[in-house]
Amino acid sequence: MSVESGAFMEIEGVDGVYVAHTGKLSSTAIRLKSGGLCLYSPVAAMAKKGAAFFDRLGDVTILFAPNHYHNKGLAPYAALFPDAKLVAPSNAEARLKKVTGLEFGGLDDLEKDLPDHIKLLKPDGLKTGEVWLQVKQDPEVVWIVTDAFSSERLPQGAYAEQPTLLGTFPKFGVQDAKTYREWVEREISECEPTIVLPCHGSPIRGADLGSALLKLLDETF
Repeated sequence: MSVESGAFMEIEGVDGVYVAHTGKLSSTAIRLKSGGLCLYSPVAAMAKKGAAFFDRLGDVTILFAPNHYHNKGLAPYAALFPDAKLVAPSNAEARLKKVTGLEFGGLDDLEKDLPDHIKLLKPDGLKTGEVWLQVKQDPEVVWIVTDAFSSERLPQGAYAEQPTLLGTFPKFGVQDAKTYREWVEREISECEPTIVLPCHGSPIRGADLGSALLKLLDETF
């Protein structure tokens, strides 16, 4: 079935998590406790569809800039949803404000509105302020990431089998490779992901995804 570019589709087996992509970029929408939506890394090109494009899902109440590079979609979405709160990690706020001219709050409002099965993950060893989301709905564990992992671009609704890494990420995203690698390993040992939703490429799904992620980091750092 053909799906319009920029249309959000629910992740199979995971309630309240929707992904859309246009070109090489993806954005994820999360259903909040309040009933509104949080957009994780809004994509500028998708905003051209207009607010009516979200009628099926509901109102966007939080715009989440999950690192300081992913900022081009914030202004057009803030114009579409003027009552939405703009939130960002504290160590990304200064650059985001300088680049966009927008005002950002911290992550407290988002954390308070996250359903019990969703939490923030704050990687150690990065320098872009990148923050992830983890969604646990048995048997699935979903990681929603920004630049940390990527995948090949596939038709919407298809899943990649293997993660990849942006060529720019080691240089521009990583402050301390050892610290970052150890943090990822701890998170995987505690709760291994079965799905990764990257901002660059298609969703990734696999039974041994944690090992694939660690192998990728071992080969890179």
